[in-house]
Amino acid sequence: MSRKNKKKISPEAPARGGRPGWLILLALLILVAAGWLAFRLWLQPASSLGSFWKKQGVEKPNVLLVTLDTTRADHLPLYGYNGVQTPHLNELGERGVVFEQCATASPLTLPAHCSILTGYYPPYHGVRVNGNNALSDDQTTAAEIFAASGYKTAAFIAAFVLDGRWGLKQGFDYYDDQFDLKKYRQLDLGTVQRPGNEVVDSALKWLEENHRQPFFAWVHLYDPHLPYEPPEPYLSQYKYYPPVSLYDGEIAFMDEQIGRLYSWLKSKGLDQKTIIILVGDHGEGLGDHGELAHGYFIYDYAIHVPLIVVSPHHKLQGVRVPSQVSVVDLLPTLAEMSGLKAPATQGRSLLGLMFGKKEKEIPAYSESLSPNLHYGWSPLLGLRTPEFKFIDAPRPELYDLKNDPKELSDVQNSYPEVGLRLKRELDTLVEKISLGAPEPQAANLDSETVERLAALGYIGSSVKMKTRPARELADPKDRLEVYELIQQAGDLINHEQYSQAAGNLERALSLEPGIPQARLLLSTCYVELGRREEAKKLLDEILKEDPNSVQALIGLANILLQEGRADDVVALGEKALSIDSRNTQAYTLIGEVYMARMEHEKARPYLEKAVEIQPKMTRNVLNLAVCLIGLKDYDRAEKLLRQVLQDYPKFPLTYFHLGLLYEEQGKIEEACEAYSREIEYYPDHFRARFNLGKLLLRRGDLAGYLENMEKVMKVAPAEAEGYLFLARGKLLRNDDPAEVLELVQAGLSRARTAELKALGYFLLADVYNRLGQTSRVQEALARANQYKNQQEESKR
Repeated sequence: MSRKNKKKISPEAPARGGRPGWLILLALLILVAAGWLAFRLWLQPASSLGSFWKKQGVEKPNVLLVTLDTTRADHLPLYGYNGVQTPHLNELGERGVVFEQCATASPLTLPAHCSILTGYYPPYHGVRVNGNNALSDDQTTAAEIFAASGYKTAAFIAAFVLDGRWGLKQGFDYYDDQFDLKKYRQLDLGTVQRPGNEVVDSALKWLEENHRQPFFAWVHLYDPHLPYEPPEPYLSQYKYYPPVSLYDGEIAFMDEQIGRLYSWLKSKGLDQKTIIILVGDHGEGLGDHGELAHGYFIYDYAIHVPLIVVSPHHKLQGVRVPSQVSVVDLLPTLAEMSGLKAPATQGRSLLGLMFGKKEKEIPAYSESLSPNLHYGWSPLLGLRTPEFKFIDAPRPELYDLKNDPKELSDVQNSYPEVGLRLKRELDTLVEKISLGAPEPQAANLDSETVERLAALGYIGSSVKMKTRPARELADPKDRLEVYELIQQAGDLINHEQYSQAAGNLERALSLEPGIPQARLLLSTCYVELGRREEAKKLLDEILKEDPNSVQALIGLANILLQEGRADDVVALGEKALSIDSRNTQAYTLIGEVYMARMEHEKARPYLEKAVEIQPKMTRNVLNLAVCLIGLKDYDRAEKLLRQVLQDYPKFPLTYFHLGLLYEEQGKIEEACEAYSREIEYYPDHFRARFNLGKLLLRRGDLAGYLENMEKVMKVAPAEAEGYLFLARGKLLRNDDPAEVLELVQAGLSRARTAELKALGYFLLADVYNRLGQTSRVQEALARANQYKNQQEESKR
């Protein structure tokens, strides 16, 4: 500026462009800072969410995880379907983030939930099918992470397939999985279930009592699973096109239960303090690609699942994310949204995508190992992007999901480079996600449950499975008819229709001889039909082809145990142990054989080993305690029984054996109390009633004795004890001997041991004496002494 144009600046009146210039500069600096802050928040959405919680006065947001079992994404209005009404899911979708392309890791309930709750794919967490391994204690679950951060944790389970003994219980303060397995004649993992209203009732009760501190609650809804039997009014509304419409009716009923949970949160003002996640574990076939249910193929009807994340943050409402995500992403997402340190997983936090951040597309892995493990065919491994799905099989498949969402046309010839690229990525990923996997862990099941599951073809013991077979096997696509025949047979067995089931299985084996699953199921049918020789022949054939089939060895051992061939049972158990030295079924079988012979010292090492291998399997601990009672090691036995009761207060036979322990030590009051507890939980346990009655008589309580013996007779009408000991009590009370005679004769007709027969004839002699029939008295006494001598000889 020239001197002549430069104006003089008055100190009192700043020239135009003075302070305003600095204000502009300051405003620019503020804008830049604000922009930088906004950019940082965009880069670090957790900071934005953390600030939001802080402003809301929420130190620790609650988390409500709702898993939607057997729910196809393409059967929800949120994903474009118009065949069902789901007003509550719709509302939650509008108030949250809907992920349009979420893939599950497995088309089976237990493996999928293990991935949801650990953030790991099945090759790492080791649970590849239902009814085999349990989730290892070495794995860390979402519940453990939240519990360690001061949260109350609870789970409410709708089906036995997620019973806590399969490993998902770890980290939960409360795990509601109480299923009465005794009422099921056949124990199939998919059939033991309860409706969503009962699950939500339980959840709301717990939430009402615990909502004043931060909680992590998981609610499992199983209603869309077979059988499709929605309650009214949904049955009437959706019965127009079964089975598909009935499946939709179950979804509508499930939506109502979701609405109950959300309404409760709103009524408490907790919707402003809670993160809600709704995710499917897998879908359902409904006839697509020939599959009626699920668990076999990994087409999108089974793999593409809904995922909705709801929070009160205004920027996370009405958002739809088109990127590919996986159920393994849930744990890191939940941790970051809650302000917790995200653990190392095979997933990633989705918070950035929720806030609109562009991120690298990561394909999602899925697998189905059931064709391989159960049928001896090839496994199916898949990699999914929003555009393409690649399925690795003996005949690989590639589908253009944008133009062919039903996966009807294989496009490998049209996009060979895509197929090759996804194949390479899949191979690399499988190798990566399998590294360092912990050893599998068996479920903490009692021996009866294991046997019942094994009868339906479940493995029932820990088996580490290879993701890829060592040789080329049959393509599951070519074996669908055989698969469906076997599936239908399993359903028929559940309904005790063994003859029809056997027909299905025989047809399946005629199409493809040698399928392990089919032959094991057929052996179960033959046993139930009284065709034991055929069952044994079938298991023998399996063992001729595969002498190392542990399932066949154990199955045959169980049949021989029923036939009283104890030595053969021991031999088969030892053979099983030579193949699998950690097979607790074999240790238990051998131990129980020796226990039945009263050879407790021989039984002990087998039962000790079973507990060493599976210290959390309650039945193993109970067996060892019973053995120790026989060895008069009362202190350790009591300690083990108390350990069982601490974990499972109503575990069958525990109080009964505690009663035996006290009775042997002369602790009559304690024994009576223990027997009474067993009867309280299991009113039909006649041995507990019988022992209690005898102890009451020792205490001089004849009325209590008679009451219990009458109940023994009613709950065990085929057993001699109730009749004979009731007769004894009536004689002590001087009842009419003619009436007592009928009881004694009924008891003798049922007596199978020399001890009971001797008692029966002594009672008969007493009755005849009271009736004045002297000749018969001598005859009855002679018979009584004959059986008494037999009993004494058997003890030598």
